[in-house]
Amino acid sequence: MNRSRTAVRSPRALVAACVAAAVASLALLYARPGEAQPAQRSTQDGVYTLTQANQGKDVFAGLCQSCHTPTVHAGPPFRNRWFGQTLGDLFGYLRREMPKADPGSLSDEEYALLVAYLMRINGMPTGSKPLAADSAALHRIRIDSIPPTKAPSHPDPRR
Repeated sequence: MNRSRTAVRSPRALVAACVAAAVASLALLYARPGEAQPAQRSTQDGVYTLTQANQGKDVFAGLCQSCHTPTVHAGPPFRNRWFGQTLGDLFGYLRREMPKADPGSLSDEEYALLVAYLMRINGMPTGSKPLAADSAALHRIRIDSIPPTKAPSHPDPRR
């Protein structure tokens, strides 16, 4: 039998996909004002600019580095705390808790620069559009892990 290049789905898989799409649409339709919306983008989509990350590095050096080193916010410590949450969660935490001596004292733009810097030191790709300093917009961006590096291919020893 000659099949076309389009994937043929089983009826069960097709129904499951339709139900999932309908549930997601209803969740958006009936969400209460102020209720968190499901993340629609990922940090793997390049959601900040290199310029923002560099400016965030300057803010970090001037205001944060006296208490924190960048390495505390990179790699496994960062992944264990933030991956799977949203940039809005991270942004909100920074606004509520940092700097320790004067929480909430930075502008929303400065907090967004710090978020961009944290994305950069965690290997998230840069993009062409700046990260918004808007909590609602940031709640629609999921913090995703760094894709695994491709393992080197080795010849099959049985050949």
